[in-house]
Amino acid sequence: MVVGTTGWYEHIPQLQAKVERVGTGFIFGSNFSVGVNIFFDLVKTMAPALKQNYAAHIYERHHVHKKDAPSGTAATMQQILLRESGAEVEITSFREGEVVGMHELTLESAADTIYLCHDAKSRRGFAEGAVRAAEWLDGKTGFYEFKDIWRQV
Repeated sequence: MVVGTTGWYEHIPQLQAKVERVGTGFIFGSNFSVGVNIFFDLVKTMAPALKQNYAAHIYERHHVHKKDAPSGTAATMQQILLRESGAEVEITSFREGEVVGMHELTLESAADTIYLCHDAKSRRGFAEGAVRAAEWLDGKTGFYEFKDIWRQV
């Protein structure tokens, strides 16, 4: 099973136990785009700046039909920064037009500003990552998070 929805992570321990008991394969992620997962690694690399007098802010834009705000991807960015730096970073969400998905991390100091941005051109990258995850999972048992295995797909 491949799951790309968010908002249920407090149930991970129970679901993981059930997956292991049943002996099936399960993979989940806040985003199955390989590009976004590379982006997550870059966010982690930038986290030490928050201990060097940089202020951070996350911006995310999606189409007007998207129900959740902030997105799971923005929430994952926020969690990475908290885990790596201890800093709480605010998220600003925009819902406009038919924007596929844009996520930006801005780091600002008195000396400079650094921008890191992922802008999806289409939904193709998300679909390809989910299909590659399903192919990778075929024949395996266990509970996996896409962020831990995307380099193998």
